[in-house]
This record gives sequence, C-alpha cells and structure tokens, in this order.
Amino acid sequence: MELMIDTWNVLHQTGILPPESAGIGVQGLAKLIQGSRWGSERITLVCDGTPSELGAGGPRIQTVFTGPSRTADDEIMQRVSNSSSARNILVVTSDREIIRSIKTKGAQHIGSAAFLQSLVDDVRHPKQKKVHRPSEISKSHAQEWRKEFGIEEQSVQGEEQTTQEESSLPKALLDEARRLLGE
Repeated sequence: MELMIDTWNVLHQTGILPPESAGIGVQGLAKLIQGSRWGSERITLVCDGTPSELGAGGPRIQTVFTGPSRTADDEIMQRVSNSSSARNILVVTSDREIIRSIKTKGAQHIGSAAFLQSLVDDVRHPKQKKVHRPSEISKSHAQEWRKEFGIEEQSVQGEEQTTQEESSLPKALLDEARRLLGE
C-alpha cells in the first residue's frame, strides 16, 4: 500500500500532538511515520509550495513540493487519477474535495486527525516483540529436549543476542519519536 499524505493538512491538526511537539515539520512527521505501524509502507509527503526546510527522505519516503503555481490538493488528486492501482493508495487528508475526488477513483482515505492520533498512539504504546519461554520446564528437562533435537546451548544464546541487536534499530526510532513528542 502507498500512503499519500496531504502534509500541511496533517501538520496543522490541533489538540493531538503534545504542545511541546507542535511545529515538528516535514522531517519530524517523517520520523514519526517511520517508527509507526505505517513505517513499512511507501510514503509520499505532498507539500504546497517550495521547500522551506529539507524534505524528508528515506528508502520508503518521498517528499514532493508542488511549487508556486500548483496546490498539494491538485497534485494528490492528479496522482490518484493517473494511478493504475488507485485501490492500493491510502490518502491522508481531511480536505473534502480531495476525499470526493479520490473515492471516485477507488482510493482509500483516512482523516488527518485519525492518522496523526495513530502516530501518537504508536509512540506511546509501541508493539513489543515478546519472546514466550516455557515457564515450568526444568533445566534438566530443557537439556533433554536440546539433546533430543540436536540443539547446542551456544546456538540458543546466539539467537537471543541477535534478537536484542535487531531490536536496537526500532528502539532508536522509537526514542527519536518520543523525543519529538516530548515524552
């Protein structure tokens, strides 16, 4: 799925971000998105005008500034209209004209406030990978199972270490998002 975001519409929602996070800008929004449930999607941030700050980048994020003579609304509607797979586009906006236009093409929609709230929720309550370990197995019984299946103790410890190392990247994104939200 591709997210096409009416960036200024999202950034100008009030009462959702904590006051200290107001004015996070395009880059701050991109960081919040990367650390959220939406982070694995292709994302296009569509902005009115010309860049007043660096656009957000990343492997899955594209920032489009429409220039002085075109609006973000027009850009979003045209991109959806020209898409051969509009059903795979989720447009983030609260603009009624955009919503009417994209729905006729089969694109999906989520309101700006609901989207921003989902980002805040993901920062406050991140999904954590839980490792379920047997709670009532003795060491000797566990050793019997390892022997039965040919599992060496070192390989089990190595996998636990890998899991901890792999979780450091999302934690870094989560920490940055919390910093942006002032938590």
